[in-house]
Amino acid sequence: MEKNRTTNKKTRPAPRRQRRDAGSRRSTTRDIDILHLGAEQTFVRFDTVGEWLAPDYSPATDLPPPAQLEDSTPPAKRAWPQDLRHRLMAVSRLMRKLESQGYVEIIQPWANQPAWFRVTTRGLRSLNLDWEEIPFPEAEDVEARLRHDRYYTSHNHMVNEVRLLLARGGAGAPLHTWRGERAIEEILPLREYGTRRPHKADGILYLQEDGSWDLRASNGTVLQTITMQAQQIIGIEVECTQKSNKRLLEILPDLLEHHDFVWYFCLNNSIRQAVSVARRDAFTNDEQRQRIRILKLEEYLPCP
Repeated sequence: MEKNRTTNKKTRPAPRRQRRDAGSRRSTTRDIDILHLGAEQTFVRFDTVGEWLAPDYSPATDLPPPAQLEDSTPPAKRAWPQDLRHRLMAVSRLMRKLESQGYVEIIQPWANQPAWFRVTTRGLRSLNLDWEEIPFPEAEDVEARLRHDRYYTSHNHMVNEVRLLLARGGAGAPLHTWRGERAIEEILPLREYGTRRPHKADGILYLQEDGSWDLRASNGTVLQTITMQAQQIIGIEVECTQKSNKRLLEILPDLLEHHDFVWYFCLNNSIRQAVSVARRDAFTNDEQRQRIRILKLEEYLPCP
């Protein structure tokens, strides 16, 4: 008896959803993805790597969803885990392999916080980058730079998290390419005595599509919609400590001179108020002031 035959019909593949940071250098392998993130951001915590490898840059959940627990496919073929515990386990396996190859260095200064990694010279060269490797902070500076909890705020960690927030379209970010401090450093003039360099932003968004945000009054009323166009650039600043008014009056005009827009993510209300006052006093017209957007970090990200 002849077996029934099924005909394989050609179907048009479903359109692939484009990530918000399309154009950033992400290859097809997780190893290269991780190395690019570490090279561009200098020091990166393992939980941030877990978000970076998620298809939509989604933050981890506390508990795994039922579908993840019921997944019976082999571990190597499973979708990227959604909960923090399983993500950290998956990231640890990937990182230990890169460590054994000499591409990264890993430290975990606090047992109750995720580990950190940095990319070594060998890892940088594997990406065809001629940048110098940057060692971890000295022991006396590790706490101030990398500890992130209710007592300390790590600027490195918050910049990394803001990058991923914007990559998934948070804060109304249009499709863009991100450039971090290390890539920005490469295009700035060399540091020379007596030479004033432009202020280096924490990151730059190169817009690939038009976008906008609403300028609101304190009661939430929309006063104006600020429009952005593809090919424009946004300087990103993450303010975790309050600068003096004199320093802010120097920085804001400098940033606006080199960027179409500047977005300030402020850790708390006092920092937000200081930046707002400096924005008011540093410029002579509203057109300039409106190009600087001031946001409160805790409205977009968990802040300890």
